[in-house]
Amino acid sequence: MLKETLQAIVEQFSFFRLLLAVLFFLATIGFVRLLRFGSEKLTEKFVRHRLLISSIYPVLRLLIWIGAITIIIFGIFNPTLNTIIAISASAGLALGLGAQDLIKNIIAGILILLDRPFRVGDMIQVGDHYGEVTNIGLYSIRLRTFGDSTVNLPNAMVLGQAISNSNSGALDEMVEVYFSLPAHLDLQQVRDLAYESAVSSPYVFLKKPIKVMIEDQFDRTFLTRLTVKAYVLDIRYERLLASDISQRFKQALLDRQLLSESTVLGILQSA
Repeated sequence: MLKETLQAIVEQFSFFRLLLAVLFFLATIGFVRLLRFGSEKLTEKFVRHRLLISSIYPVLRLLIWIGAITIIIFGIFNPTLNTIIAISASAGLALGLGAQDLIKNIIAGILILLDRPFRVGDMIQVGDHYGEVTNIGLYSIRLRTFGDSTVNLPNAMVLGQAISNSNSGALDEMVEVYFSLPAHLDLQQVRDLAYESAVSSPYVFLKKPIKVMIEDQFDRTFLTRLTVKAYVLDIRYERLLASDISQRFKQALLDRQLLSESTVLGILQSA
């Protein structure tokens, strides 16, 4: 019985079928790369729909590979039931011995693509890592940080902890900028200056509200904690918006001689 099974497996994996499977596999790789190239071109042309286009690509890639593997197995090799059982037993033994982490990450990757806690283009916080999701693979996700570093995180690790999503598929996101001011300043005046600093920035998304929050703070002396909440036009400009608001607010304080330059620098360093 074992001899007959082995002979059937050898017949199923003939040279011609192996060659055809390899060629089909390479053609699938080429098609997926072509699809990615087209996706990148579309995101450059339709900037406002960049996140939507980018989020569709990983799902299409998964479906293409599932279809390709199905065609290779049942269309090219077309194994018998005994062959499937024999290969499944061998594969199960191999996976049990050394590929558990690989299977965990693949399953987690599929769950991420189906459940979609985040998409390509989203700004997420995973543990100590914060950045833009540039790729969702079957084994890992890739983040690009503001320091222009690339961080690869295994899918199983990502799915096993809390994930903070700043924009959830939207092109804009809220940015918070903090300032610590002396308590004696006119609150209405500094509030107006902070609002003007945000609303005049070229990176702000004016279709959503800008808020300036004030609260008390104590750090060796009484202070006023001022928080500017504004939405950025594009998540890629998050730090640029925060920097621009800080610069405009500093300049406004100096122009109106509300504080000395050394005090303003101290405020911005603590913001």
